[in-house]
Amino acid sequence: SISTGCTVKDSKTRLDLSIGVALHLQAVLKEGARYVVVPGQLPTGCIPIVLTLYASPNKRHYDRRTGCLRKYNALARYHNGVLFEALYRLRIKYPAAKIVYADYYAPLIDFLKKPKKFGFSASSKLRVCCGAGGPYNYNMTAACGFPGATACANPAAHVNWDGIHLTEPAYERIAAGWLWGPYGHPPILKAMRQ
Repeated sequence: SISTGCTVKDSKTRLDLSIGVALHLQAVLKEGARYVVVPGQLPTGCIPIVLTLYASPNKRHYDRRTGCLRKYNALARYHNGVLFEALYRLRIKYPAAKIVYADYYAPLIDFLKKPKKFGFSASSKLRVCCGAGGPYNYNMTAACGFPGATACANPAAHVNWDGIHLTEPAYERIAAGWLWGPYGHPPILKAMRQ
C-alpha cells in the first residue's frame, strides 16, 4: 500500500493481482447466495487520519473542492472501478443472483462538496467531532475516548466522528442511498423486488 512506500502505480498493479473480493464472492454465489451487497472503498484521501498522517505542504496534492488528498482518492477510485467491473461480470455469470455495489465513495464526496444539502455544517466537513486539535481536530496521541479528546456539541452536524469512522447521520444517509438510490447499484430494495 501507499503507506508502506509503494507508489499509486505499484498499488494499482497489486490490486489487479489481488482483487480477491470477486473470487470470494464467486464462491458464495456457487453455494447458492441470491442477494449480495458488496461495499466499495471510501475516498481514503478524505479520511482525517490519512489527511493528518500524510499531510503535504504542496497545495496541488489536495482537491480544491473537497480538501482531500488526490493520490489516495485516485487509488480508491481505481479500486472501486475494478470492483465494479468484476461485479458486472459476475452478474452476467450468475443472473439469478442480485449483486449490489454499495458505493461509499460518491456519498462522502457529495457530503464534502455540498454539506448543507445533506444537513452537515460546512465548517465541519473534514473536521472530526470527537478529537483533540490540529487542522482536522484529529490527534493520534489523543484519539476519541482518550484523555485530552472531547466530543463536539452537535455530532449530527459533522460528517466524521473520530478521524476513522463517520457519524451516525452520515452512515444513515449512505445506507438510505444504498437502499433507495443513488448509492446502491442497483438500489438494494429494487434488487430485492426483482
